[in-house]
Amino acid sequence: MIAIPVDSIEPDIKSSKLFGNVSYFALYDPKSQDFNFIQNKASGDGVKTAELLKEYEVTQTYYSYMGNGPFTSLQKNSIEVYYLGKESLDLDEIISSYDEDIFIKVTKDNAKSYLDSGTQTGDCQCGCT
Repeated sequence: MIAIPVDSIEPDIKSSKLFGNVSYFALYDPKSQDFNFIQNKASGDGVKTAELLKEYEVTQTYYSYMGNGPFTSLQKNSIEVYYLGKESLDLDEIISSYDEDIFIKVTKDNAKSYLDSGTQTGDCQCGCT
């Protein structure tokens, strides 16, 4: 299952720039090629948001802004993390590109280059250390 943060479930959905504060996730099942949408009941807490994805058997997630706390939680739960860049993208564009390795896979080795909480100070505000 692939999770993409989205702000709404209206037509012409694009990825959200947020991760932990996002309202919804689009869950894409590559086998059935269907989307399902879930509410982020942990919105406002990036670490709990990452834990929520584990409950839905997510194996990959995409983001634009994410702090170290959610990233570490995703890594702990063996969920692959991919950086989309700073602009919102159409869901179809993300899914059609996921087989082509266009997006950057974020690992412990390159995380410092790609993690950005998106706050004004650049500091994570999820309570992680």
